[in-house]
Amino acid sequence: MTILYVIKYIAQLGGLDRVMTYKMNWLAQHGYEVHLVTYEQGDHPLSFQLDARIRHTDIGVKLWKKQGRTLPARLRSYFCLRRQFVRQLTAEVLRIDPDVMVTLTDSYQVTDLLMSIPTRARRIVESHVERKAFMKTGDFEGRPLMKWIAGFYDRRMARYLHRADALVLLTRQDKAQWPDVPQSVVIPNPITFWPEQVSRLDNPIVMAAGRLHAQKGFDLLIEAWKHVHAAFPGWQLHIYGDGPDRDMLQRQINEAGLADTISLVPATPDIFEAYREASIFCLSSRYEGYGLVLAEAMSTGVPCVSFNCPYGPADIISDGLDGILVPPMDVKALADGIVRLIDNPALCLQLGTAARQHIARYAPEAIMPQWERLFAGGLSE
Repeated sequence: MTILYVIKYIAQLGGLDRVMTYKMNWLAQHGYEVHLVTYEQGDHPLSFQLDARIRHTDIGVKLWKKQGRTLPARLRSYFCLRRQFVRQLTAEVLRIDPDVMVTLTDSYQVTDLLMSIPTRARRIVESHVERKAFMKTGDFEGRPLMKWIAGFYDRRMARYLHRADALVLLTRQDKAQWPDVPQSVVIPNPITFWPEQVSRLDNPIVMAAGRLHAQKGFDLLIEAWKHVHAAFPGWQLHIYGDGPDRDMLQRQINEAGLADTISLVPATPDIFEAYREASIFCLSSRYEGYGLVLAEAMSTGVPCVSFNCPYGPADIISDGLDGILVPPMDVKALADGIVRLIDNPALCLQLGTAARQHIARYAPEAIMPQWERLFAGGLSE
């Protein structure tokens, strides 16, 4: 079976790039012919290594080039780049002749084109964000005209998703947001590495990880850390990630007088080593598509404290059994959850041990066969 992935790029040290690379590598290692076509990779090196059997082509249609110009120039560039995208991607699809073509809702601005490319292949779309994050209407609150235009565009793109043979979602809650897409199915992300060694839970370190962006709620975590630091001044908070909010978050840390206890650490390809050095993991996101970092941390025996945000944490954590869930956006509850674990090492060990046992349901041998069945034509969960 020949499988073609069409993705914007593999260029960031984040969970999406890591899990997509892992799935492609797994399929290549299990006898599938795997192709990857990117369209904005350019000269940027791949952030994670592809199996040598995977054939990668970048068609070099940098759709972001239209930004920073006048409106007429942006519109001309937009339509020119879309024509170029269709022409070059169609040529690649005809050359590869895949049995299955996979793409992501992250490719929002070309969703209609991806669903219109002439091919015999089954078309599968993966969504790694909740529906509201996929749609653009929410980007224009307080701007009625732009919100109306965005709503029209959202409805148009959603109609094109109906052309997909399957829309793959990460959580049951997100699937419930797509009642108009009957061919939706839930397949969680696999844990990309099963660590043999677990954390000893003896370092005074709380860890968080993700893109430094408002979605991840690190500003809320920094606010919560004020309460944690007051109770346990010897503990450190390490936030791993890169992104546009780094300077803003660093200013917040400095203004709160927490520069000696909170570190913003660049994203690392060896994230599992960071998990093993921590004793607690915290997820402070305003929303998630899934929350892969929770599953990864739990696989290393690290207990997690998380906002019960939409969507993902409630699928992954059973509150009080293998982690702690607190109400979304409740900074005080988040701080109290962290303090509770710091103050009770026995509970920390109990939840961490249960977390590693329970999270095995997301191991590759449990998840990847679901993809194989879907590629073969199945849809039922």
